Amino acid sequence: MDNRTKAACAGLVSEVIYGCTVALYMVTKTEAALTLWELMSVLGAAVLLIVMTVIAKEYHIKDIYSKLMNISLCGTLFITSAAHFTSIGVTRRLAADGTEVPDHFKIGMFPSYEMTLDYIAWGFFMGAAFLAMSLGIGDKVIKKFSAASALLCFVGFIGSFFHDFLWYPAPLGYVAVFMIMLIYVMKSKRTHRS
Repeated sequence: MDNRTKAACAGLVSEVIYGCTVALYMVTKTEAALTLWELMSVLGAAVLLIVMTVIAKEYHIKDIYSKLMNISLCGTLFITSAAHFTSIGVTRRLAADGTEVPDHFKIGMFPSYEMTLDYIAWGFFMGAAFLAMSLGIGDKVIKKFSAASALLCFVGFIGSFFHDFLWYPAPLGYVAVFMIMLIYVMKSKRTHRS
């Protein structure tokens, strides 16, 4: 299995596990499921950084766009880590100890500081990473998928200023469209071999 296929498989597995943790929390509404979801958000950002870097390299991204993409992906990873580790290690611990924590300090509440950080990470910075990939790669299909993901991330980011429901285009970009792109990466490699 080549690097392209390995990266695409890792990305798909990560996205599926992320989706399962979201579904688990939605069904159970337990603290354990929320913690798992938050940890998977951070781990997912790290996996996406690696996956997108490998794919971009395999598709010969131009150097300046590779740097911009990696800076943006690091922004996503660091900012979402700050939001979720603050939620797990501070906000939720204070609440568990009986401290009254205002909603604007809680993950999942709108508006809140932690959600704003997450929207910046997954809307603005992830959108910038997809935009850099789109601009720097010659493959027309990857270019289109990346541009669509970037657009959805930016629309969700801007929408989050007005209502939390308007955030949801962003996950469509970094989950749904990205998964379709990963399937294309897997299939396009097989096509080239035959």
